[in-house]
Amino acid sequence: MISSMEVRPEEEADFNEWFDREHLAERVAIPGFIEARRYESVGAPTRYLQIYSATEFEVLDSAAYRAALASQTEWSMHHITRFVEPTRVVGRLVRSEGVARGAALALVRLRPSGDAAMMPALEGVLDVLDEPGTASVHFVEADAQLSRPVTADASYVGGQDCYVIVECTSEAAARRVVALLEVPVQKYGELIDARVYRYRMDISASALG
Repeated sequence: MISSMEVRPEEEADFNEWFDREHLAERVAIPGFIEARRYESVGAPTRYLQIYSATEFEVLDSAAYRAALASQTEWSMHHITRFVEPTRVVGRLVRSEGVARGAALALVRLRPSGDAAMMPALEGVLDVLDEPGTASVHFVEADAQLSRPVTADASYVGGQDCYVIVECTSEAAARRVVALLEVPVQKYGELIDARVYRYRMDISASALG
């Protein structure tokens, strides 16, 4: 699962305390979750990004997960209802190449056109692994039914959006990747966003005990 949002400036300090101290651990404690990572975008406006991993796709539609969504703390509700332009995708990792993680990410958000699957449509994206400073690349295909943000209304669009995630060793390398991919990925769909993110923190289920 991938989520992102911008935050009101007056809420930002408390938002980060909530996410770092409560929300991330609360989600990772749900059975079937493996870990969660947080990033923040390079440049303004600051956009926060979270990537959650689970043992299998069905965990993200499990009774335990749905119960957690239905039982938010007061602190959670305060911030969840104040997200600015939230996005959320519950998706399947359809391909992953490379095992290393980096200090930065190039995140490309695509809105598919037609019925083409990510693979082989985006096979050419794997060429970025030959670029200096790239460590791994991952392709996440959305489940549109499960990908609506909790607070989304009927006007929300974007639940079908898919993502290419490129792990990089530096922000400079991630910027190069974004520049390389902005045109080629449009063979698969509409390019909605392409951003560079720097690592903030992570938490794993094994660390929670």
